[in-house]
Amino acid sequence: MAEKVDSPFIVTSERSFNGPFASISAFFKVVGNKQIYGPYERPPFPIIIDKPTWYDIFGSLQFSDYFMGATIYGAGILWGYGISRPFPSVMQRLLVYHSASHMFTVIALASMIVLPYRRLTGFWENGLRWKNPEDKLKKFDTTSHFEKATG
Repeated sequence: MAEKVDSPFIVTSERSFNGPFASISAFFKVVGNKQIYGPYERPPFPIIIDKPTWYDIFGSLQFSDYFMGATIYGAGILWGYGISRPFPSVMQRLLVYHSASHMFTVIALASMIVLPYRRLTGFWENGLRWKNPEDKLKKFDTTSHFEKATG
């Protein structure tokens, strides 16, 4: 992952949450104040890589992403076992168990790809903060930040 350096617009946060449950919180935590961001609005966190490649995404996986994947996969195995118990035939049990556990496996793998992508593009907690949180880009204004920074 790219080295995090302070700049006139970005600050490295001391209060970032990188525990084992940081990625699981994506299922119940709200980030930012909007559901959809327009093309001229910046994301809630600074962008590390604007268009990450597969190499960037897999290179930025954290322990919390693996923990989230293992938790979802384990929950799928337990849930599949639980819902397959009432069926009388072993073939019915296996069909239901494998369907449920594979569904949770796909959800876990998709989540393990989506969260690092969101972290790199600034739509999830990445350890960086904007210095001025209320700063908005104006539509068709592409030079005011540059002019203010260069004086």
